[in-house]
Amino acid sequence: MNKNCGYSPYTDRTKPEDGRIFENPWLVLFRHPEEQEWFCQGTLITERHVLTTAICTEAIVPNETIIVLGEYDRTADPDCESEHVCNSAPIIERLPHNIIVHPHFQNNTYENDIALVTFNRRIIYNVMPICLPLTPIIPSLIHAPIAYNTLWTAEHRVPKQIRMEYIAQSTCQERMRHLLLLHEGQICAQYAKRVNIKITSGSGSPLLMEHHDRTFQLGILSIGLLDATYLEPYVYVNISTHIKWIHDTVSLLDGTQQ
Repeated sequence: MNKNCGYSPYTDRTKPEDGRIFENPWLVLFRHPEEQEWFCQGTLITERHVLTTAICTEAIVPNETIIVLGEYDRTADPDCESEHVCNSAPIIERLPHNIIVHPHFQNNTYENDIALVTFNRRIIYNVMPICLPLTPIIPSLIHAPIAYNTLWTAEHRVPKQIRMEYIAQSTCQERMRHLLLLHEGQICAQYAKRVNIKITSGSGSPLLMEHHDRTFQLGILSIGLLDATYLEPYVYVNISTHIKWIHDTVSLLDGTQQ
């Protein structure tokens, strides 16, 4: 993991709301073969491993579900940002081979809501893995990073980059209206400003930050309230608390696929 990861042509500290071409080459969509719309999202973390939520994998069928990589403009193929800036390579589609859910996942509490999906053939062009925080990143209200939930939404043709701000877990627990008990491996964030965007089918999408001109994934979108306003919290899987499991599982999968 974390080899040739997290690079894009854009290094500006503040991102535009609309993602630009080649800006998020690690984004992944999952769709059923008979449908064009996706049901979940994820991120490429190596040449053949995708990170998503355990909840998402409940709808993933080995050797059947379509994994879409290298997408940008969902209304065009090839993708073009302008007349002179085009991605000449077509999108990539793969089938899932292995699905590994965290052994301590609890679908009633969303604890350990994390999973890995693999495909047999490596991806060697047109996309890039996201970097993962190999050392713990502990958000705080004082030293909170600039973070974005980057995802596709039903109303937009290109990925949206929604700036988020960290919420202390105690505050988040209170504002979740006691719908569930938050756990150590979860972090919360809300929109940093008012936006008219609904995060629909966003489960599995990444919470991202920039560090030394590379992009790192802090979290995975796990829980959002269906009737959420822009001030409602969203709950993310804290990647840094699951790094050992991710690393060990990737190593195990690579060993079985040699």
